[in-house]
Amino acid sequence: MSSKEDVNKINILSTYEDFEEEPEGRVLGPFSRIAKGGIIIGEDSEVFVPEIWVRRLGIEHGDWMAADPLGILDESMLYEFTVMERRNQKIPSKRMAVIAALLYHAGEWMVYNPEEETTITLNSREVTALRLREGRLVEVAYMQGEIDKARIAWVFEEQTLDQVTGNKAKQRIQKTKPLIDVADPLLEGRKILVVGADLYKDSFQRMFERRGAIFSWESGFQGGTGRNIESKVRNSDVVVIVTEMMSHRLPDVEVMCKRHRKPFVYAPSKGSTGAIREVQQKLHAIYQRKEK
Repeated sequence: MSSKEDVNKINILSTYEDFEEEPEGRVLGPFSRIAKGGIIIGEDSEVFVPEIWVRRLGIEHGDWMAADPLGILDESMLYEFTVMERRNQKIPSKRMAVIAALLYHAGEWMVYNPEEETTITLNSREVTALRLREGRLVEVAYMQGEIDKARIAWVFEEQTLDQVTGNKAKQRIQKTKPLIDVADPLLEGRKILVVGADLYKDSFQRMFERRGAIFSWESGFQGGTGRNIESKVRNSDVVVIVTEMMSHRLPDVEVMCKRHRKPFVYAPSKGSTGAIREVQQKLHAIYQRKEK
């Protein structure tokens, strides 16, 4: 086989490995925006999407979404959210929003809406729970016709109102991070080291990074390109050992993980989807132990 054929074969295999089977319990349907967060409306059930993931994913009303259960944490079901299709139809929702600085007057918390030239009174308990002070920049939202139910949907960083004058500036401040297409509360920001799966490194990297993980890799064979495998293990949150493509380096990696008290999982196949599920289960178990 020619080198060109080898490259084509690897590309085909990598694409195949990126294919994900539909997880058990998936809820699939359109996204409906509400004052704070949103709801995925499935055929038989609905799933709430927290505001932080609405913003991180850049979801809009009408987008097609999937919610995959990861397990129970803090007595609530934890989900991985995936944007299946961005409809980009600009479907109008009944959500109304105002970006403004918090005001305190006569024992009431409120914001001023310059477009309507009116004030919106807020629930003082919500302001207290969020530990906010007068002048803090927030987004207050409510459903059309329900201004009395207005909520603080988002608290911005320490910007002042003078820094967000004009519509373009307001749009810019709401997009503080790049859009992603998968929101994974377990893998987001976690350092994942994959050892092995030499021919499928790109596939593993794509699948972990699209979930917000920080990816690093090490060859599964002695004499591989990496020279600092122990430092990589020490700096990782979870190590993935792909046993199907591993030479006698396997025992060494296990010893390093145990020495540095780093959790590790085995991925018996070269498929990245299985490795992701193993890591999610490991992280979920760790969080459950911390709760007790």
